[in-house]
Amino acid sequence: MKIASRRTPFGDRLSFPEVIPHHLIDIQAAFVRRLETSGVHRDDALARARLAIPGDLPALLQADPELTAVRRVFDWAVDHADTGELHDDCLWSDQPGRLGPPIGRPQTIWCMLANYPRERPGAEPSGTATASAPAPARTKRSPQGCLKAISALAGPHDELRYPAISKKVDPEMELGVVIGPRSRGLTPETAMRAVAGYVGFCDIGSRDVSERDNSRMDRGKGFDTYGITGPWFVTADEIPDPHRLRIRSWVNGELRQDGSTAEMFHSIPDQLAWLTEALTLAPGDVLSTGTPLGHPLVQPGDVVRGEIEGLGVIENKVVLDD
Repeated sequence: MKIASRRTPFGDRLSFPEVIPHHLIDIQAAFVRRLETSGVHRDDALARARLAIPGDLPALLQADPELTAVRRVFDWAVDHADTGELHDDCLWSDQPGRLGPPIGRPQTIWCMLANYPRERPGAEPSGTATASAPAPARTKRSPQGCLKAISALAGPHDELRYPAISKKVDPEMELGVVIGPRSRGLTPETAMRAVAGYVGFCDIGSRDVSERDNSRMDRGKGFDTYGITGPWFVTADEIPDPHRLRIRSWVNGELRQDGSTAEMFHSIPDQLAWLTEALTLAPGDVLSTGTPLGHPLVQPGDVVRGEIEGLGVIENKVVLDD
């Protein structure tokens, strides 16, 4: 199941993409329509929808980590997509520019650093790796990472704003892991039970700003629009093996990254076990798992495109932020 977030004059609305061509199905509205067709009065249906379907993904996962109510609505919407039961008040145009971050506003975003090799044995470090390349041998290096500012979040087709104080802006396409139940003290054996689903996450940084900050990453990775997310949240059951997903990115149509999550030094369970030794992760929190080699520097005027197998495509124009 995929969940998108559509920006409207009334706030962001959780929606189902791809069920009806060129449309998003508003989840709360579809819930109401489902109840109405079974004989529930509209006022009662509206009240029940507000309780059952909170307005953003973190609240939704906190109320129901298994997304039981949303799955029922999704199944009903799929079954009734061609029947006319989904009226215009349930449907939105799927204009790319209207999509916001599907993860809403989580409490914590953690970005892993140096979790992929910078070159492959026998190959030049040119960024032309293929998704079929074998996973690297596991190393003894310790996991490392940093917090990402929540204010950095942006939608999958928003402009990427290039800060005036930076000359080295570096977008990195990464697999984002979204937490379901509140979690602390996970182990490699239990960690995947905490995963609600996945999202494409472009973790952007300003290398020169971090260098000036004594190699601290927080400010350099925290500028507005430096956490481009989407286009959808995809539930874990749709991604049977998150460690074998192809990751690619392009700049102005030129392929810059072509790798696989199979290359990660530290697996998702190991990352989550390490991170929750220290942090409590709340419903909707995001772990961004690092990026394969080949990530580029960009300039104002460039167009960056990123894709993760099964998770859709993001595309963003780079504009100077004055």
